[in-house]
Amino acid sequence: MQTALFTKVLSDRSLKDACTLASEIGYDGVELMCRPPHFDVETTDEEAQALRDYVRDLGLEIPCLATYTGNYLGKSDAECEEQLVQLERFCELAEILNVDLVRHGPGGPAAFEADSTHYEEGAMWMRRAADRAAKYDKELGVEIHSGTIVESGDDAVRLFELIDRDNVGAIHDAGNMFISHADYGRESVETLDNWLRHVHVKDERRVANDGTGRFSVRTIEGDEWFEPTLLGEGQTDYEPLFEALAAMDYDGFVTDECHVSPTESRDTADIAEAEHKALQRLLMDGTQ
Repeated sequence: MQTALFTKVLSDRSLKDACTLASEIGYDGVELMCRPPHFDVETTDEEAQALRDYVRDLGLEIPCLATYTGNYLGKSDAECEEQLVQLERFCELAEILNVDLVRHGPGGPAAFEADSTHYEEGAMWMRRAADRAAKYDKELGVEIHSGTIVESGDDAVRLFELIDRDNVGAIHDAGNMFISHADYGRESVETLDNWLRHVHVKDERRVANDGTGRFSVRTIEGDEWFEPTLLGEGQTDYEPLFEALAAMDYDGFVTDECHVSPTESRDTADIAEAEHKALQRLLMDGTQ
């Protein structure tokens, strides 16, 4: 397994500076936040070519373009068509960057509030998206995320079977699955099986109420509050996940996307470095 840093962690820096720092810390790759100030749909071919060369010279890979496209459910047909146009542009940019995976999802409501019509509509648009991506030989990664119709491994499989395209798979995100009260360990990995394309990690804890840096999510248990933490300091138990990934010989990237905010005593570089150390420990423990 290889490590990557989601450039969103370093969103206070330019994309080039974020890539340079990730390389200096020891990450193997960078996952691009595909919105300003880092990398968006307005990026030109020339800018993408320059970034490709810059990242290559740093010895890094780009495992995924983390776009914010899709989210079809609840949009008008015209708005959905625009999402397909944006996706196709990101696929063009991915081709320049030599990136195979583009994040793209159906959106919400949350799985526990959804019915069969949501899955059917989401699958219809995702099928069209997959066909567009296939023109560029790209895969779509659907991130398992709270507040969407894909909150668990089972939800993902349900959607993928409806989409019925080989170039669609899951981005496993244990932090999101923890929020949604979904299994995120061995069972989730076995459920996803060959649909697993990529892995995100972040940590948090459930808390009783609001506070600085905390956020609220409506889950199957009601409105709950969460506090982002450094990896290994929250309540997300990653040991079973990494053991399962090692058992299935997963050899892809694991991207850290820590949501902890910087402070006067701990800037984003400190956070990125601490996350890398924690991620390295998890990788070592999972393969022992």
